[in-house]
Amino acid sequence: MRLKCLDLTRYGKFTDHRIEFGERLEGQPDLHIVYGPNEAGKSTALAGFLDLLFGIETRSRFNFIHPYPTMRIGGTLELAGGPQELVRIKRPQNGLLDGRDQPIAEGVLLGELGGIDRESYRTMFSLDDATLEAGGESILSSKGDLGQLLFSASAGLADLSKGLVDLKTEAEGFYKYRARSGELSDLKARLGELKAERERIDTLASDYAQLIEARDRAAIQYEEAIVSRSRIQARMDEIQRHLNALPRLTDLRALKERIAPLADLPGAPRGWADELPQLQKDEIELGIRAQGFTEEIAELSGQLDAIVVDEAALRLADRVERLADLRARHVTAEKDIPERHLQLREAELAISAILGRIDRTGETGPDRLVLGASVMGALRALIETRSGIDAALKSAADELSEARGRLDEAQAKLREVGGDPEAAQGRETRMSSLAATVATARADDHAARRRLAERIRDAARVTLADRLRELRPWSGDIDELVDLSAPDAGEIQHWTLATVEAQKRIDQYAGEVERLTTEQIRLTAELNALSGISGLVSDQEAASIRAIREQAWAAHRDKLDTASADGFEAALRRDDIATNGRLGHMGDVAKLHQVGQALAIVKAECDRAIELRNVAAAALQSIQREIASVVAAACPALSDRMSLPQFEAWLSRRDKVLEARGLVRTAESDLREAEADAVAVRERLVAALSAAGLPQDADARFEALLAAGQGAIDREVELKALRASVDERQGDLTSREREAEKAAKADRDWNASWTEVCSACWLGEGGKAPLLATVREILVAVTELGPVLEKKAGLVDRIGKMEKDQAIFRDEAEALAREIGTIARSGDILDLAQAVSAQIQQAHTERTRRATAAQNLEAARSRQRTLSETLAVHDRRKTEMIAFFGVETLAEVSGKLSAIEKRAELAEQAEAAERDILAALRLPMIDEAQAALDCADHTALEAELVELKARFDDQDQRSRDMFSAHSKALDRVEAVGGDGTVARIEEEKRTLLLDIEDRALRYLRLKLGAAAAEQALRAYRDRHRSSMMARASQAFATISRGAYTGLAAQPEKDGEILIALAAGGGSKEAAELSKGTRFQLYLALRVAGYYEFVASRQPVPFIADDIMETFDDFRAEEAFRLFGEMAQAGQVIYLTHHPHLCEIARRVCPGARVHELQAGG
Repeated sequence: MRLKCLDLTRYGKFTDHRIEFGERLEGQPDLHIVYGPNEAGKSTALAGFLDLLFGIETRSRFNFIHPYPTMRIGGTLELAGGPQELVRIKRPQNGLLDGRDQPIAEGVLLGELGGIDRESYRTMFSLDDATLEAGGESILSSKGDLGQLLFSASAGLADLSKGLVDLKTEAEGFYKYRARSGELSDLKARLGELKAERERIDTLASDYAQLIEARDRAAIQYEEAIVSRSRIQARMDEIQRHLNALPRLTDLRALKERIAPLADLPGAPRGWADELPQLQKDEIELGIRAQGFTEEIAELSGQLDAIVVDEAALRLADRVERLADLRARHVTAEKDIPERHLQLREAELAISAILGRIDRTGETGPDRLVLGASVMGALRALIETRSGIDAALKSAADELSEARGRLDEAQAKLREVGGDPEAAQGRETRMSSLAATVATARADDHAARRRLAERIRDAARVTLADRLRELRPWSGDIDELVDLSAPDAGEIQHWTLATVEAQKRIDQYAGEVERLTTEQIRLTAELNALSGISGLVSDQEAASIRAIREQAWAAHRDKLDTASADGFEAALRRDDIATNGRLGHMGDVAKLHQVGQALAIVKAECDRAIELRNVAAAALQSIQREIASVVAAACPALSDRMSLPQFEAWLSRRDKVLEARGLVRTAESDLREAEADAVAVRERLVAALSAAGLPQDADARFEALLAAGQGAIDREVELKALRASVDERQGDLTSREREAEKAAKADRDWNASWTEVCSACWLGEGGKAPLLATVREILVAVTELGPVLEKKAGLVDRIGKMEKDQAIFRDEAEALAREIGTIARSGDILDLAQAVSAQIQQAHTERTRRATAAQNLEAARSRQRTLSETLAVHDRRKTEMIAFFGVETLAEVSGKLSAIEKRAELAEQAEAAERDILAALRLPMIDEAQAALDCADHTALEAELVELKARFDDQDQRSRDMFSAHSKALDRVEAVGGDGTVARIEEEKRTLLLDIEDRALRYLRLKLGAAAAEQALRAYRDRHRSSMMARASQAFATISRGAYTGLAAQPEKDGEILIALAAGGGSKEAAELSKGTRFQLYLALRVAGYYEFVASRQPVPFIADDIMETFDDFRAEEAFRLFGEMAQAGQVIYLTHHPHLCEIARRVCPGARVHELQAGG
C-alpha cells in the first residue's frame, strides 16, 4: 500500500486541501518530508490518514469547524490491484466510498493492511512524541525482556503475553494445586452443605404420620376455641350497644321537649338568613349614595355652562399642523445656508487643486476627466500585474542560470565515478535480480531455525528419557509403548463413575443398616419396659384369660354345683381384674401395640438394607476384577492389584512419553528442512553473483558472499542516483528555459494591453501612452476628483431647496394670521407663526374641557338612574320579608330567622340520636327501639357484661395456647420437608454438579490453550529473532553514531534480556539506558519490526510526526539515513516544523521530496 495523495476536504482546520505525494520514482527512495510551521495542521493530517484507513472516530476532536455530517476525507491509495480513489465520511455504516461516492466494503483496506486495526497500526507504523515516550517507558516496564522488546511492536503481539497471564489467572481462580481457596473449593463446600441439610430434614413415614395427626388435632382445637371466643365477644358487643344507647334515648327525649315550642314557626325560604344582613347594610348605604349623586349633578351642570369654544380657530387646525413642519424647515434653513455657502467655496477650491495636480488647470469641463469603472479596473489590473511580470523575468533568468550550473555539476560527478549511460539498462536488470536475491538471503532464517531445531531436539530427547523412566516397572522399546493396547478415556470414565457409584451405595446401605440396628435395639428396650409395668395385660394374655372364663362358664352350666361355681367365680374375677387393668392403662396398651408394630417394620427394613449392601459390594468386586483384567492385558509388567487411579496416572505418563516422542520427531524434521534451505539459499546467491559479473569462490563463507553482493548493490545504487540526478537536472533546465520564454511573452502582452487601455480615454489624447508611474498618480487624483464634484453639485441643489422652503413658510403664516385675526407682537415671522399656533391650541383646549364636562355630567346621571333601580329592587325584597313574617322592620325579621335556625339545629340533633339508637339496637323503627330500651334492666346488663369479660379473657388465653400448639405442630410438619424441600435440594445438587463439570472443562481448555499459545509464541520468537536482532542492532548503532556498536542477548533465570554494547567495550541493560537513548533504541526496534513486516506482507506507509525533538543534528542525520533505507522497501512520511531537518533530509537522501503546509491551512 502507498499513499499517492491525501484530500482533507472538510476535516479539522482544513477545507478543500490536498497533499500530493506523487508517483514513486523507480530506483529512488520513497521518502517524503511534510514541512509546516506550528499549527499548520501536520498532526491533523496524520489523524486524517488514520481516519481514512479505519473510519472517523465516534467522538472525533476534529469537528470544531466542520460538523460531523459534513466531515470528509479522501485520497488515492496504490493497492495491490492498482490505484484506488477512496473517500471517508462520518457515518456509522457504509462510511467508505469510492471515487463515484458509492459505498464499498471495508475489506478493500483490511485485506491490504493484513487485518491489523487502528491501534496496531499506530503502534507499528505511526510514531509521534506520545508513542516514542510510551515506547521508552515500555523498555523500563519490560525490564529488558528480549522477546517483549523485539516483537511487541512489530508482529502485533503486544498484548498476547498479558492475555496469556489473564487466562492463567482465570484458570487458577477455579483451581490451583495445594490452594485452600478457589471456586472449586466453594462449590464442594456447597455440596457438603446440601447433603447435611437433606439429612437434617429427612424423616421416617411413621413419624411423619404422627406429626400430621398432631397438626390436624391442634387445628380442630384451635378452631373450636376461636368459635367459642367469637360467641362471647358477640354477646359482649350486644350488651355494650344497649348500655350505650340508653343515654342517647334520654338525649332524644330532651331534644323533642325543646323543639315543641318552636313548632308553629313557618319555614323561611332557603337563603333568607344569609341574605338579611346584606339587606340591612344596603338600606343605609343606598340612602347616602342617592343624596351624593343629586349634589354632584348640580355642580357639573354649572361647570358646563361656563366653557366657551372658538369654532373659527378650530377649522384651521389642519393648516396649523402643516405650518409647524414648514416652521421647522425655515429654522433649519436659516442656520444651514451660510454653512452650505462656505462648503461650496471649499469644494470649488479642491477641484482647482486636483486639476493642477494632473496638469489640467484650464479644464472647463472637469466632469469628463472622471474615468469609467472599466477603464479604472483595467488600468489598476495592469499596474498590479506589472510587479509580478518584472519579478518573473528576473526569477526566470536567475533560475535558468542556476539550472545550467547544476546540470554541469551533476554531469561532472557522473564522469568522475566512471558512469556509462549506454550500459546502464542491462546492468540495472542484473543488479535488481542480485538485490532481490541478497534481500531474500538476508531475510532467510534457516540458521536460526537450525539452532532452534537442535535445541528443541536435544531438550525433547532428555525429556523423553526422563518420562520413560517414570513408566517403571514397565520397560521396553518406544515402539512397543506406541503399539500398547490401552483403554480409552471413555472406558476409564465409565469405570470411575461405576466404582464411585458402587462405593456410594455400599456406604449408603451400611449407614442405613447401622441406623436401623440402633433403632431396633431402642424399640426392643422400650417394648421390654412397657411389658414390665404392673397391671398391664397384653392382648394375648387378655384373650387367654377370656377363653378360660368362657370354659369355666360352660362347665358351670353343665354341672351347676358348688365346685363349678367356685371355678367360674375365680375365672370371672381374674377376667375382671385383667379388664380393669387394661382400662386403667389404655395409653400404655396402645403404646405397647405401636412399639411392637414399629419393631417389626424396623427388622424388615434392616434385613432389606443388609441384602442391598451385599449386592452393591458384589458389583464393586466385579468392576475391580474387570479393571484388573484390562490392566493385565494392556501391560503384564504392571501389578494386577493396581487401582484405577494408579492405572489412570500410568496412562497419563504414557501419553506424556508419546508427546515427547512427537516433539523429537518434529524437531528432527525441522532440522533437516533448515539444512536443506541453507544449501538452496547459498546456491541461489552464488548463481546471482555470477550472473551479475561477480564470480565468487565456491567455498566462500555465506557471510562473505552476502557482503560481496551488498557492496555491488551499494555501488550500483550510487551510480543510479547520479544518473537520475543528471536526468532530473536536464529536465529542470528545459523547464527553466520554458519559464523564461513564458515570462518574456507576458512582458510583451502587458505593453500592448497598456497602450490599448490608455488610448481608450483622455490619457492617450497626446498620441502616446503615459508612463506607469504617471498613470498611477493620475488615478489617485481622478479617484479624489469624482467625490468632490458630486459634493459640489449636492451643495448647490441643497441651498436652492432651503431658500424655497423659507418663502413658503412666510406666505402660509401671514395667510393664517389674516383669517383668524391674530396680531404679532413684533415684525418677526416666527413670532407671528407662534401666536397663530397658540390661539388655535387654546381653542382645542376649551373644546376638550367642554367635552369632558359633558361626559362627567352624563356619567353622574347614569349612576343616579342605576342607583334608583337598585333602591326599587331593595324595597321590593324588604316588603316581601316583612309581609311573610307579619312584622314591621328587618330587625324583627332577623329574630324570626334565628328561631327557625335554632329549631332546625335541634331537629338535626334529634335525628342523629335516633340514628345512633337504631344502629346500636339494629332495629328498623325508633318506636321498637324505645320499647326495647324501656324494658332493659341496666343493672342486670352490666353484671352480665362483667361476667362475660372474665370468661372472654379465659377463652382468649385458651385460643392463644391452641394457636401456639397448632403453629408448633405445623412447623414440625414443614421441617420434615414434605413441601418438596428434599426435591429442591436434590435438584440444586445436580445443577451444582453440572456447573462443576462445565467449569472443570473450561479450566482444562484454558490451561491447555494457554500452554499451546505460549509454546507457539516462543517458537515464533525463536524463529524470527535472529533477523530482527541483526536489523535492530545495525539500526541502533547507526542512530547512536557509533556510541553503541549494537545489541546482544544475555540469558537470565526466566528468559533473555536485551543488552546494549557500548563502543568503549562496556554494556548496559536496556532498562538502564538514558531517556534519550531509550528513545533511539525504541526507534531502532520499530525500524527492525517494519522490515520484518514487509518481508512477508505488502508494505504500508510508515509515518513519523516530529520525533527528533531531542535528537541533535548528527543523530537526526543518521535517523534520516535509516528512513531513506526503509523508503526503499515502502513509503516513509516524516512530519516536521523544523526547516533545518528538511535540509538534513535532502543532504542525506537526495531523492527525498519536501511538501510544504501553509500556516493558514
